[in-house]
Amino acid sequence: MRRWMVLAAIALIMAGVLGRLLWKTYRGREVETVAVARGRVVAAVYATGRVDSDERATLRARVAAPLAALLVGSGQAVKRGEVVARQDATALQMACDRATRELEAARASFASAQDAASRAEKLVAESLVSQDAWVRAREAAREAAAQMAAQQAALDLAREQESWAEMRSPLDGVVTALLRRTGDPLREGDEVLTVVDLSHAYLRVAVDERDAGRVAVGQDVRMVFDAYPGETLLGKVWRLVPAVDRLTKSTDVLVTLPARHPALQLDFTVTVNIVTGEVEDALIAPRDALEGAGARRVVATLDRDGTHVTRRAVRIGACDEERCQVLEGLSAGERVVSPLPPGLADGERVQAHGR
Repeated sequence: MRRWMVLAAIALIMAGVLGRLLWKTYRGREVETVAVARGRVVAAVYATGRVDSDERATLRARVAAPLAALLVGSGQAVKRGEVVARQDATALQMACDRATRELEAARASFASAQDAASRAEKLVAESLVSQDAWVRAREAAREAAAQMAAQQAALDLAREQESWAEMRSPLDGVVTALLRRTGDPLREGDEVLTVVDLSHAYLRVAVDERDAGRVAVGQDVRMVFDAYPGETLLGKVWRLVPAVDRLTKSTDVLVTLPARHPALQLDFTVTVNIVTGEVEDALIAPRDALEGAGARRVVATLDRDGTHVTRRAVRIGACDEERCQVLEGLSAGERVVSPLPPGLADGERVQAHGR
């Protein structure tokens, strides 16, 4: 008895499920529809970019010596010419002292040779020494003068190299990176810190090469920074970089920032819409009602009874984030399924809800 009751319950459940399926099939798939209407479409290229600046400098060691002191910290503002770091200048100072002593010796030798040449000239006039002795004295004085000049150049170079131990900022800006610590041994060319000036910052935007032909200098650019999601700023396309990245298949577009903008940091991420055209009084349909890619798409419209759908080919023009201009295939007032569910077949029965 219990077995028959279980079987009967299962049969009732299956009958209910089958009934609901048949009822849904009869009623059709539930879809949302919207009416095709006229409006304004703003065509744009959508891309992401980052804050960049050409006013940046990485200070490098010009001499091999330990880093004696870092005088600034990350995020600190610095002025052009300000000393930001120092290397140990002990060896450089010793080189200067040695060059100074060698110059003093060269000066003494030159003075002695000059006196000898003067005496030889007088003695020649009195016929007390030969002409050759006078010539040799003059040559010795010239060599001493050349040696003195060489030692002066060596001292100037030693003093210049001693000044290299002080690292000065080449521009007004902010320290963005400290690449060494106090006490680190440095070789010539080692990077120490980076200074960036963001007062002339711009955006470097990676545009897909398929959209590059639609972008031109002077076009409006709407931008939203990830750091300021509620604020939309307006800039302009400034330059087009004539090169394509082989890996990303994108080209860089440089965009100016508005004069007034929130505080920015180097490499801040930004989403941009580069406005490539505006169409007024366009016949428009939602983007999610369109199936496919390119200018040729497919939509699903309702029949006269509003119970079945017909798949129809359309040709579209400009598109923005939500809508596309319909050039062929639809008329104002016709209702299209939006969003278009995957697998919706031509002639399929539906239960449409308008919005």
